[in-house]
Amino acid sequence: MSRPVIDLDTLEIRPAKAEEDGPIKQMVRQARLDPTSMHWEHFLVAEYAGEIIAIGQVKQYPGCQELGSLYTRPRYQGLGIATRVMNALEARAGRPLYLLCMEKMVPFYQQHGYETILWWQAPWFLKLKMSPVMLARLVGVRVYIMRKI
Repeated sequence: MSRPVIDLDTLEIRPAKAEEDGPIKQMVRQARLDPTSMHWEHFLVAEYAGEIIAIGQVKQYPGCQELGSLYTRPRYQGLGIATRVMNALEARAGRPLYLLCMEKMVPFYQQHGYETILWWQAPWFLKLKMSPVMLARLVGVRVYIMRKI
């Protein structure tokens, strides 16, 4: 699949609409992202030529916010679109901002100012959320908690 040439000046990053709830959830499932706390009202979408090509949200939890569901359709990856969506989400969020990610994504988030923290440094709600994830370590899946201050 070839990477399209797009005019990033015409890329629109905007709040999701109610009728986009289904397509957003489908993208999250397709990407095998965390399917919890998915409320279309918390999402921003990147739309290009009438197509949603990237999504992301900030999940609101007691005592903290989590950047989540950041995904760009494979055809559009590597063009900086996820960074644009993340920047727009961060502009709307408070600090500190947390995220959970797989090991392969740690360098991407580090480039954008996030630091890996230890489990005991996380807010209580993320610790609670991480409990089932800790079981995944038994089969070799590593999930990291990251924070941006």
